[in-house]
Parts: sequence; C-alpha cells; structure tokens
Amino acid sequence: MAQLNPIPVALGAALLVLLVGLLLFQRRRAKATRRVKTKKSKSKSKPDVVPVETMTKPEAAEVAAVTEVPPTKVAAPEPVVTATKTVAPIPALVPLPVPAPVSAPAEDPRKERVGRVAEEARKVFSGDTYDEAIIGSDNPETRRLVGAELASALVGRNPEKRERARAAFMKHGYFDDATRDLRVAESENERAAAARRLSFVNDPEATPHLIGALGDPAPDVRRAAVEALMDTRDPQAIAPLNSLLQSETDRKVPRNLIQEAIDACATGPGESAPTPPPFTAQPAAPPAAPINEIEREVIEI
Repeated sequence: MAQLNPIPVALGAALLVLLVGLLLFQRRRAKATRRVKTKKSKSKSKPDVVPVETMTKPEAAEVAAVTEVPPTKVAAPEPVVTATKTVAPIPALVPLPVPAPVSAPAEDPRKERVGRVAEEARKVFSGDTYDEAIIGSDNPETRRLVGAELASALVGRNPEKRERARAAFMKHGYFDDATRDLRVAESENERAAAARRLSFVNDPEATPHLIGALGDPAPDVRRAAVEALMDTRDPQAIAPLNSLLQSETDRKVPRNLIQEAIDACATGPGESAPTPPPFTAQPAAPPAAPINEIEREVIEI
C-alpha cells in the first residue's frame, strides 16, 4: 500500500463515498416520494396536512418540490380578428298612416228611403208643400214605394186624401207607368196589378187601356181588367165586355162577373143602379087609405 500512488487511492475512496451517499440519498428520496403519494391519495378523503416541521430537511425539500405549484401566467386573450363586412345603411323609418276612426254604421239606405217617401207622401195627403224630387223621382225603387203610398190613399175613405193622391198620381206620371206596365210588362202579376191601379184612379182615360187588356192571354189579367171596368163604369166598355161574355171560357173569369161589369157600365160613371119609384097610393082607390095610414104609423114608430 505504501508503494501505491496516494492520489488515485484518494480519488477512488472519495468516489466510493460519493456513490454510497448518492445511494442513501436516492433511497430516502424514493421513500419520501412514496410517502407523499400515499398522503396525497389519502388527502382526497381526509384533508390532513403533515406539518413540515416534523419532516427532515430532505423530506421537506421533497415535499416542497412536489407540492409547490409554480404560479401560472394568465395569457392575455388574443384579439379576435373578424372579417370586415359592409353593412347596408338602415333606411329611415317611415311613419305608418294613422287609421281613420271607425264611424258608426250608416243607416240602411232602403230603410232611409222608405222613411223619406212616407214623410213626403204624408205631406201630399195633408195638402202641405212636398218634395217633388222624391214624389216624382226617376229611381225605380223610389217610384215603386211612392206608387204604393198613392194607391193606398186612392182606396181610402177620406175623399180629400183620395183627391190629392189622384192629382199626384196623374201629375208625376204614375198613370203612364200603369198603362205601360199593363201593355208590356212580362209578368202577368205586374199587368194585373197595373189594371188595378188604373181602377183606383177612376179616370175615363184608363178605359181604352183596360179594354185592350180584355184580350190579354193571362186570365188573371182579363179578370183584373173586368173588375177595373166595373169600377170605372164607362159605357164605352159595354160592347167589348159583351164580346168577352160570348168568348170567355176560363173559370177564373166567370160569366156572372162579366155581366156585373156590363150592368155597372150601363149605369154610367157616378150613377147608381136604377131603383123602382116609391109606391104612392091612388086617391081614387077606396082601399088605399087604410094601407097608407098603416104605413105612415109604421114610419112614425
């Protein structure tokens, strides 16, 4: 040994000691690591902290190295780059029109027309000044309403009202309307109604039109014409009525009705059927005196 070089021996001894120290240190480190892992798994269920003071310096260093969490830097958010997009300009708001207030529903035009016709007809019948634009209107619906009002007055019992209605009927052309309907109306009901309106007027000018209606193909129209001629009592209708009496075969126009019309026309307009003269006792007849006395007593009673 004395003959050996002391430097290599010293180096080898130092290396050996260093290796032994490293082995011991590695062993302790491995134990510390296992202990820390075991305590770390237990800390999940039971958060017990082992004070550092009870550990040795190498263990404390190991624990600090394992448990120490380096502070993390919060990265600043990267700016979000969005693609540029051309946005169309927002058009100006156009104010919406304000709806007009809803007014109450207007009155029924037909109902209003009926009311106005009735009011003006009342003025006609009472002799007041009336609106000729309504009574003589060209509107077919208005004329129909006015004609109905006039016809109703013509068959009434008030003679003044009848005369005023007759004057308005002739003045405003309702007589011409009736004669036209009697000739050319398509419906037989309209022609028959026209014949009745002519009978209400009781004017001799209606006689030729009614005589012409005696040859109408519809029996209802012929009957209406016969009844109208009965009311007018115009002697000019006697001959046409006699001809109808001989040719009429429809039961809607009975022969006795035609005969009554002939008799009425024979009396003339405004006349009544002739009545037998009252009985007067002959003064020369002796038995007449007691009879006259009895009749006089009955009359006085």
